[in-house]
Amino acid sequence: MNTPSSSNSSPPDLPIVSINNCQVCGTDAHGNHFGAVTCRACAAFFRRFAIKNNFKSCKNNNKCKTPNQGWFTCKPCRLKRCKDLGMTIRNFQFDRDPYRTTSEKKTAELLKNIPPTMETFLGRSNLIVCHAKEPNDGFKYYVDLQYLLDKARIVLEKGSETPIHAANPLEKLALGLQQTCWPEPKRKKVVTKFGRDEMFALWEDEILKVAKWLTYFDEFQKLPSLIQLDIVKGVWNVWSRLERAATNAIARRDKVCKDNEMIAYVGKELLFGDMKNINIDLSWCTDYTPEQMKFFESHDYKTESDHLIKLMQNLQPTDVEISYMLCQLCFHQIGKQKPGIIFQLTEQFQETLSNHLHDYYVNRLNSPKYADRIMNMMKVNNTIQQYLYQDKVKSELKKVFDVYFVKYSHPDLIMNY
Repeated sequence: MNTPSSSNSSPPDLPIVSINNCQVCGTDAHGNHFGAVTCRACAAFFRRFAIKNNFKSCKNNNKCKTPNQGWFTCKPCRLKRCKDLGMTIRNFQFDRDPYRTTSEKKTAELLKNIPPTMETFLGRSNLIVCHAKEPNDGFKYYVDLQYLLDKARIVLEKGSETPIHAANPLEKLALGLQQTCWPEPKRKKVVTKFGRDEMFALWEDEILKVAKWLTYFDEFQKLPSLIQLDIVKGVWNVWSRLERAATNAIARRDKVCKDNEMIAYVGKELLFGDMKNINIDLSWCTDYTPEQMKFFESHDYKTESDHLIKLMQNLQPTDVEISYMLCQLCFHQIGKQKPGIIFQLTEQFQETLSNHLHDYYVNRLNSPKYADRIMNMMKVNNTIQQYLYQDKVKSELKKVFDVYFVKYSHPDLIMNY
């Protein structure tokens, strides 16, 4: 048998590639990554862009030169060079589970075998589960609020007292604020219980106050009656927030009430109440007690009210400034609720009143530098808007838990956030 010669048994000639250099960029190599000997930078580049990339196309038609000292000027050509060298995505690892120790794995398995609590199973807090009354099988107590709208419509049609002499519409609104919100009360009354009758009396008084006050604004009086009523429906809640804060700030400043008390002008009465000791009766609208309702509250009403009153005490606004704050807050709120013609109207109203406020500062108060004053006024309004947003979130949560068994004929009149 012939012994093969050494020339016949030698392997074919292959290009020798130095394992010390990266095959992609030529710098010092780190090892074999995804099918090629590369540095860590090129390996990371390929891992990041091999599947998804949003590169712009190569400016040189994919004919870029080899890298200069490991530096690529073109990402598409760098990725193409990686793939030409045989780098592949087959070894990519996707959706890897985080590393867990043996004890963590045992704990996870143990937790799977523990039955869920009643709170988790029912999706309700233990406070509600343990203390809530029996469900009412979908029963809803219907409340007709049409009478409030009818009374508001009568007030709007009647208009304001005439004649009223004022320098501009903003100062006319300030006169209306004195007439509407701070009348001379005929009697005083201490409130120890706040239930259904007191709630509806307060709502009626606040809605009619807003309607009456807006009649002092001539531009508002020119609007169709339906638009006037829509604006009243959308702003009375936010208007009352600021009006109550202003009223109580003035009362505490003038020593009409103590710092732990709150007052309200309702009809011809001046009501006093200590928010810590007043008895809140919610049995007319929910099965939950006031203690259970605290689960849904991020902060109590007294804390919110005291904060707003403190801001107003520090600001000490004039009647004209309060009127402007009320207008800005209300028109901004209704503009967000009702885009379109009402939004356009309220934008015009705000621009007009802003010009009158500028005239008030410059010509009446001789104070052309009033930027800080405006900033502090808007701070109060922004705080009220934050509280309104929190109320909206809490309202949605209460709907999920079906807290109230009351159904209103005009829900947008009550939930007008």
